[in-house]
Amino acid sequence: MNLYEAISGRKSVRKFTEASLPQKMLDQILAFCRKAALLDYEIETKAEILDNTEKKVKLKGLWKVDAPYYLVLSSQDKKGCERNGGYLAEQVVLYLTAKGLGSCYLGGSRADMLLPKGWKEIIVIAFGYAQGVLLREVSRAKRLSLKELCIFKEEPSENVKTILKAARLAPSSMNTQPWRFIVYKDRFCLFSCRDRIPVPMLSSMREFNIGIVLAHIMLAAEELWLRMGFEVEDALSRKVYKNGDYVGTITLQ
Repeated sequence: MNLYEAISGRKSVRKFTEASLPQKMLDQILAFCRKAALLDYEIETKAEILDNTEKKVKLKGLWKVDAPYYLVLSSQDKKGCERNGGYLAEQVVLYLTAKGLGSCYLGGSRADMLLPKGWKEIIVIAFGYAQGVLLREVSRAKRLSLKELCIFKEEPSENVKTILKAARLAPSSMNTQPWRFIVYKDRFCLFSCRDRIPVPMLSSMREFNIGIVLAHIMLAAEELWLRMGFEVEDALSRKVYKNGDYVGTITLQ
C-alpha cells in the first residue's frame, strides 16, 4: 500500500493496543518525516515521538486519546506554517496507515515541548496498533459529495475527477471539510470556507486543514504521473468573497 492507496482506507483510530513498536519502525517514521514533501521548504519542521507505553506522557488540552505513542510535529512560527504542517502531517498519517498503524489527530492537545525561540507546536498525532479494524470501506467515509463541494464551470477531465475524489476524502477538524472548488477541464480553484466565529485557533486549524487537502491533491497527481502546479491568481485574490477565501489555482501537466 502506498500513500495514495492509503487515502481510500484510512480512518481516525482512537483506541489502540498496548503493544510496543520495534525501534526500527519508529526510526523509519522519523526518517519519513524528514524527507516528506513540504509546501514551503523555507519553514523548518521537526518531528519527535513520545513513548507512552508506560503511561507517563502528559498531554495538555481538550482532545486526548490514550495511545502508546504520540508524534509531535513542530515548526518555525512563520507565515504559512500551519498549512505547511498540515501538508506534512497528512503524509505522515497516511504513511502510518501504509505501515499497518492507526492514527488520530489531536487538534486541541499540546505536549508542551521545549522548543527553540520562534518555534511552535503544530499538531500532536496519536498512533500505534489499532484495537479493532484499521481500515474502512471508502463508501463509509462521511464526507460531502463532490456536487456539494464543487461548482463545475466545465466538464472536468478524468484526471481532474480522480484528484477531486482524493481531495473529497481528506480529513478535517470536526469533519467540517472547509474547502470548496471551482472546476474547469484541466484545472480547479481552491477556496477555504470562512469561520463563522473569528477565533485565532479556528483560523489556525482551517489553515492546517487546507494543508491536508493539498496533500491529497499532490499525492493523487503523483499517482497519475502529473505535475501539479499551484498559482495564486491576482484577479481572484483581489476579490472579496462572502463565505470564504481564495487559496489558489491548481493546474495539471
